[in-house]
This record gives sequence, structure tokens and C-alpha cells, in this order.
Amino acid sequence: MLFDKIIGGKPSVDDVPTVGPTLTGSGSKYLLERIIKWVLFLLASVSVLTTVGIVSVLLFEGVRFFTSDFYEQRPTERVATGEAEAQSGAAPVALAPGIIPEMRVRATTDSLIYVDWDAPATGQTPTGYAVSVLPSLKADLSDCADLPPERTSCVIAGAAPGRSHKVSVSALAGPVAGVALQTQSFSVPEKVKWHRFLTDTKWRTLLVPRSYGIWPLLVGTTMIALLAMVVAVPLGLLSAIFLSEYAHPRLRAITKPILEVLAGVPTVVYGFFALFFITPILRSFSDDVGIFNALSAAIVMGVMIIPMVSSLSEDAMRAVPNALREAAYALGATRVEVATRVVVPAALSGIVAAIILATSRAIGETMIVFIAAGQNDSLTFNPLDPVNTMTGFMATTNFSDNAIPGTAQFQALFAVGITLFIITLLMNLLSRFVVAKFREVYE
Repeated sequence: MLFDKIIGGKPSVDDVPTVGPTLTGSGSKYLLERIIKWVLFLLASVSVLTTVGIVSVLLFEGVRFFTSDFYEQRPTERVATGEAEAQSGAAPVALAPGIIPEMRVRATTDSLIYVDWDAPATGQTPTGYAVSVLPSLKADLSDCADLPPERTSCVIAGAAPGRSHKVSVSALAGPVAGVALQTQSFSVPEKVKWHRFLTDTKWRTLLVPRSYGIWPLLVGTTMIALLAMVVAVPLGLLSAIFLSEYAHPRLRAITKPILEVLAGVPTVVYGFFALFFITPILRSFSDDVGIFNALSAAIVMGVMIIPMVSSLSEDAMRAVPNALREAAYALGATRVEVATRVVVPAALSGIVAAIILATSRAIGETMIVFIAAGQNDSLTFNPLDPVNTMTGFMATTNFSDNAIPGTAQFQALFAVGITLFIITLLMNLLSRFVVAKFREVYE
């Protein structure tokens, strides 16, 4: 063996170092890892399935909003049956026609009421018929006026969708009218069309005639979100620059948690703060400020999302390498120039992503606008007026007696919800695009 080593021969088998047994986990550790793996997989699957389920329900119910005939799943049909003899208070049978035996009414989603009836079998022969509808509102009865005796049907146009009506028909014998036969109250079914939802400028779901134009909600939501960002972006960005470039580490450790406490305040508290503190201050400057207005809600919402802008922007600035700062200082730049011309551009992708995420948070806020912004159904661009928002409408309808399944008001919740989901999804996709396009990677 020694000789082989001296002359450079190959070592013998005994000289080959022994390799120990393969290091593998014990049975209990391996089982624990498998359990953790499957638990994590189960939780991820539940999360994905929950998201898919929510989106599916929103899409299904949102489509129903544009495809259903509300108040009735089919055209409204009513039948009224009358007595064959004269009733009390009617004209004598010798002079008056008999009561109409049966009347049939059918209402459709195009605001038409089709009426047809049977001729009286008793009394004087009719010389014509009189048709009326209550309430008449803007109903067009031109087709039902001056009806000859041989005609026993007509069409009432311009009926109010979703409004309850009663139709009555009476036979005429010269100047004498027989006892009118009247239907029970029925609702004209309404149907919401896509182009009306996207083009109408009035959102009114409680009063008849109803209108389902999304623009008042969309403009109110966008206006409050943009005004909130006007408040949040400058203050949040300045706070981030101070914490990243100026604050002592000990001061930063104290100040940043205090700033982030704002994010933990319940939003209902912000809503009442806007209504009872900010609004009176604004009204002291101008009488044009309403008790409920978009400006006070936007100011308080901007304060609420300052921590999001500040914290995320400060994290992006802290990720910028110190070598860039030191190089700028070596070229004679001041601290302000380093912060604004070096650090902020280098962290721009993170800052823009923080602003977009904060905007999405402002768009989805509910309680502040529900309490302080009001419920204005008309389209307005004046922040001093009350406005309605998508989340505000959903909260108001959900807490009212009008959220009855099968009605247009109830289905409108899902239509507005899917619209809000699409907007926030586009905002998140925009955020990912900005991060991917402007992201700076440093070694």
C-alpha cells in the first residue's frame, strides 16, 4: 500500500474514503412536510375557488340585470270578470248597456298595455267603449279613444315601466256609460338595456320612471377618488421622502408606525369626521357647500390613504442602493437634489404602483362616501354638491327595503358590483404593467 503511494500508483480499495449514509429526513419530519404542503395547497385552492365563485356570481347576476323582465318573468297578464247584471249606482238597465263580461290586459317591457274585452251580453246595445288607465301619467290613449262598437281591443302606449296601473273599460250607449270593469293593480315589467346603462345620465332606482344610467355613479366615484389622490399623493410622497432621506433611524422607527396607525382607524369614524368636522369648516367659507358633498368625503379619504402611499413609496425609496446617493453627493449634489433627482426617479416604478393601488383603495371605499357624500342621482361635476358613488349606492340599497330579490333594484347591485370589479381589475393590471416597464434592477 505504501509502495503504491510512493510510485504514484492508484490507491487500493481500502484507501478510498468511506461515504456516509445519505442524509434524509426522519419519518416524522417527512410526514410533517407533506402535511404542511397539502395544507398550503388546500388553502391556495380555497382562495382561488372563492375568487372564481365571487366573479362567477357577479357575472351571472350582472347579465341577468340586462336580460330579465323585472317584476314578472313573463309579460304581465291580467283578467277581470264582471257581473252580468247592473250594479248599485248604475244607470237603469233600459238605458245603459250591460257590464262587460270579461277584460284581458297584457303589459310588455316596451311600455305597451294591450287591452281586449268581450261585448256586453245584456242591456242596451253599445254604441262605443271608453278605456282609461290609472295613473295615466304620460300614457298615450290615442288608440283607445272614440272606439266604435265593433272594436273590442286597443293598445295603451307610454306606460311607466315598474309602475302599478289599473285599466278600466266601460260600454257606452249614446251619452250613458255602463258600469266600468276594472282590473286589479298590476306592474308594467321593465327591462334594462345595455346602451341605456352605458349612456343614460341619471341613476334613479326608487322613483318611477326609473333610470339606470351608470354615469352619475361613475363620475361621483371618479371625482372623489381623484380629489382624494390630490390630498394623499403630495403628503404621502413628502412623508416618504422625509422618512427615507432625512429622518434619523430612531425617529423613523417611531414616526412610521404612528403614521400607519391612520390605516387602522375604522372608516366609519372617518365618515362621521368628514360629516361633522370637515363639512362645517367648508360651509364656513361658502354657502354653496351642501351638507352632503363630495369635497369633504374626498379630503378625509385622502387622509385615510396617506399611509398607503407613504409606506409603499418609502419602501421603494429605501430599496434604492446607497451607491447612487453617494455618487450624487460626490458630484456635489445637495440632499434635496439627491432625493428628488436620483432617489425618486430610481424608485419611480414602486411609487407609481403605490399611487395606483391607493387609487383602487379610494375607488372601493364605502363608509366615507355613504355617510358624507350624499345620494345625488343626477350627473354633476361640482365637488360642492352631493354625489352618489357605486359603493354608496350598494350600501344604501342593501340597507333599504328595496333590496327585494327579483326586482331591478336588487339586480342593479350586481351590475354595479361587476362594473366596480372591472375598474379595480384594470387598475391592478395597470399597476403591474407600470412596475414591469419601469422597474430598475440593481446589482
